[in-house]
Amino acid sequence: MAFHARFVADSVLGDELRTNDFARPVREQRRAALDQLFRSEVLVGGTLGATLYGPEGRVTYSTDHALIGRASRRPATSMETSVQEWAGTKALNVYVPVRVGQGEAGTFALHQDYGPIAASARKAFIPVAGVLELALIGLYLSLFPLLRRVTRRLRGHLEEIEHQALHDGLTGLPNRDLFRRRIDEALAEAQQRRTGVSVLLLDLDRFKEINDTLGHQSGDLLLQALAKRLETLIRDTDTVARLGGDEFAIVSPGAGNEGDALVLAERIRAGLEAPFALAGLTVEVEASVGIALYPDHGDDVEALIRHADVAMYNGKKTHRPMLYSPKDDHYSPDRLALVGELRRAIANRELVIHYQPRVELATGDVHAVEALVRWDHPERGLLSPGEFLPLAEHTGMIRPLTRYVMDAALADCAGWAQEGLRPGVSVNLSARDLLDADLPREVESLLSKHGVDPTLLEVEITEHTILTDPERARIVLERLRDLGVRLSIDDFGTGFSSLGQLKRLPVDVLKIDRSFVLNMEHDDNDDVIVRSTIELGHNLGLRVVAEGVETQETWGRLAQLGCDTAQGFFISRPLPRVVLVEWLKKRGSEEPPRRMRLVG
Repeated sequence: MAFHARFVADSVLGDELRTNDFARPVREQRRAALDQLFRSEVLVGGTLGATLYGPEGRVTYSTDHALIGRASRRPATSMETSVQEWAGTKALNVYVPVRVGQGEAGTFALHQDYGPIAASARKAFIPVAGVLELALIGLYLSLFPLLRRVTRRLRGHLEEIEHQALHDGLTGLPNRDLFRRRIDEALAEAQQRRTGVSVLLLDLDRFKEINDTLGHQSGDLLLQALAKRLETLIRDTDTVARLGGDEFAIVSPGAGNEGDALVLAERIRAGLEAPFALAGLTVEVEASVGIALYPDHGDDVEALIRHADVAMYNGKKTHRPMLYSPKDDHYSPDRLALVGELRRAIANRELVIHYQPRVELATGDVHAVEALVRWDHPERGLLSPGEFLPLAEHTGMIRPLTRYVMDAALADCAGWAQEGLRPGVSVNLSARDLLDADLPREVESLLSKHGVDPTLLEVEITEHTILTDPERARIVLERLRDLGVRLSIDDFGTGFSSLGQLKRLPVDVLKIDRSFVLNMEHDDNDDVIVRSTIELGHNLGLRVVAEGVETQETWGRLAQLGCDTAQGFFISRPLPRVVLVEWLKKRGSEEPPRRMRLVG
């Protein structure tokens, strides 16, 4: 067919056609001449018809006169074929470019009935297809047992891969990804039934000590035993997962309110009290538990896990299961917005220092003041430390904040000396400060910068701060002591440090926590604790400071017990630098008996 179309275009039509035959639709007289030409020379066999197209693709002539004048197709630049309907019949269409004279005039199309062509193709193809089909069936039947074995094995491998992707390799518990799916499923069901869901996060206390003491193999055995025990403490509808390290999590669709969640948490905590046997050794563990509830504390997976983590962190301080509370969330959007503002506040010196005097009970003299930072926020007013210090500790801003406070306090200390006053100043350190090996160098630089005697500087740390890493803390504190700086243990009595550890630290001062001092008038147990702490401090050669002194009776009782120094609202509230100077000068001009009475 293609050869026939090319032959007609080159040999038959080349001499008979004119350039005008392609320029515009032919007139009636010329159309009759072309009809005669195509009937006698071209339309033979199964040929249905022929068409001429101008350079723009318009039909200038066709054996089907109804097509003349229509804009049909683009001109052919080489021979083309297609199968489509022509004049109501399915046809094989061959398009050939035609040259008339010196140039290319248009396109010639030959339309062949496709029916006979398709019938011939089917007749030739069916036997071949039958043979191929029989061969394929035979091949399939011979390979079917092998394919079934391979398929079964592949399915097993896929199931194993999926299990490994969603489960913890050590304990076999669901991992973080599967745990998130289970929370999603529990939330969807709770939304339909209008019920609640609780998410619990558990973190083992002092697991690092077990790993370091008994080795990682024993640590792994403990985690495996712990996982099995946790599975016995939950209901069938609950899911326990290992999120990584020594952190586990539980989602409980049935414990959807505060009471049920706390009961579940207490059951888990009590269930972990029984010792674990590891390679002949008995190991006891405790876990900190944080709880977040749907819908009270969040309505999506991310919020519930994060809020349970916040509650767990708070539970490490209280040593009991804790529900999420926004006031403990240092990463809420509001507080996170303060991070950037706090950085700016340090740069713009918006932080101000107030000082609370410490008075000798025996003489009424003021030998030291405690530096307490405040934030003079341009929009929120004067912010207390509790509103931004925890945020600074959790985001790493505590280091530049501590440096800022110490720099300002030592600058004021140098200024007081120029006015004839010589109180020392104490500055609080956080765990991040204490574990920074560069801290002693920074302190030495600031003392030199302001020309302050190192013995006038006292740094205060809490028992909890020391416990973070006792060995590193001891090294940093000894380097500070070598500079001549004094060391105070703040909030003594609320932590869990041992006396042996306390004895190894270069401590100069113990500060009794205000919670014991405030109630010692009305609670005999608190009075005993205060008296015992004073005796302990003196037996260790330390000076003792009582915080939270708010009444004359408390002052008198502390003096009776032999406490060295007192601090609290009865003596003075924290004062700005200028007011403190006036306060110190006024006290310096008073007689000692009046100073000791501390009236007003």
